[in-house]
Amino acid sequence: MNNALKTYTLALGLCLIASSLLAAELHVNAETGSDSNPGTVEKPLKTLQKGISSAKEGDVIQLHPQGAVYRQAGTFGNRSAITIEGNGVTLDGADPLPEDGWEKVGANLYRRQMKRTPLDRHLLIIDGVMQRMGRTQSAGSPDFPPPSALKPGEFCFENIDDKQGWLYVCGSTKNLQWSTRVNGIATGGPCKRLVIRNLNTRNFLNDGFNVHGDCRELKFENINGYDCFDEGFSAHESAECEINGGKFYGNENGIADVNSTETVYRNCQFYGNVNVDVLLVGKVHRLIDCQIVNMTSAAALNGGPREKQATFDLVLERVSITTDKKEEKGHARVNGGTLLLKDCVIENVNLNTLGADVKYEGTNKLNGKVVETP
Repeated sequence: MNNALKTYTLALGLCLIASSLLAAELHVNAETGSDSNPGTVEKPLKTLQKGISSAKEGDVIQLHPQGAVYRQAGTFGNRSAITIEGNGVTLDGADPLPEDGWEKVGANLYRRQMKRTPLDRHLLIIDGVMQRMGRTQSAGSPDFPPPSALKPGEFCFENIDDKQGWLYVCGSTKNLQWSTRVNGIATGGPCKRLVIRNLNTRNFLNDGFNVHGDCRELKFENINGYDCFDEGFSAHESAECEINGGKFYGNENGIADVNSTETVYRNCQFYGNVNVDVLLVGKVHRLIDCQIVNMTSAAALNGGPREKQATFDLVLERVSITTDKKEEKGHARVNGGTLLLKDCVIENVNLNTLGADVKYEGTNKLNGKVVETP
């Protein structure tokens, strides 16, 4: 080894050691913390966003107490090498509504004046159960019924002006929550080597986990995204994401990865969504040891290139696609690109691969038919 290389190697080693020594843990506690605190165990921060903005490369943000509900969200912008250890915390996009202050306007019908929500999307949570009144962000979403036509457990929202509106609720005004936040965890701009683990998101007006920008080496471990107006998890632009262990349900789409994304899902479950359980129209995607359980009128799987000339590769390895609680067959479609099935089970689901180059490896069971390859 020449002297120049020795000098470079030594300098690199010293930089890595210095980086490791400078790395720290930032502690957040939504119940007892304050954003004027230093973020120690004894004096934690209050908000996840303050933890993100205060973190440096190599830092770990610890959320406390274990399993708590944070009515907060967090956004990364042009950040690298930061870890969130969620400790089972749930980020919640909704806030409780007061039981008093409602105006009675009919038999069992009440209203209160509210700020218009971001994106003009509306989610009411009644006794912990999310209600979307059949509305989604997709085309063809139904209008709210008039207040006089509401049935118990239903709601509608009528705009007053560009800032305010009326929320109408038929039934009890107790135990109500109203969604006010857009995304649970979001990225914007280039981000690298972010790790998000042991974290849940629910009741957001857009996505539970929303990845935008030129992101590289993003890892998500043991996450759940559910009961959101749009997706539980969604990657955009040229993001590269790996998701190891997750559940995505009760959303419009369980997941939706688009544009030139490259994503890998391991040990994940997708079920009970409104439009599509798994929507993949990015560049390269792999599902490994995953289960898609089609329980609603949603499509189980919809994949393919967004444009005819675009590259699209999908690998399903030890993936099961089945139905539950429905008599009719589910539907899955891969329209274009390449599809590789390795030791998969597809049962009671119509698989349409028109226009796709389909290959098989191992033993695949497709609606009772065994497809084996050497």
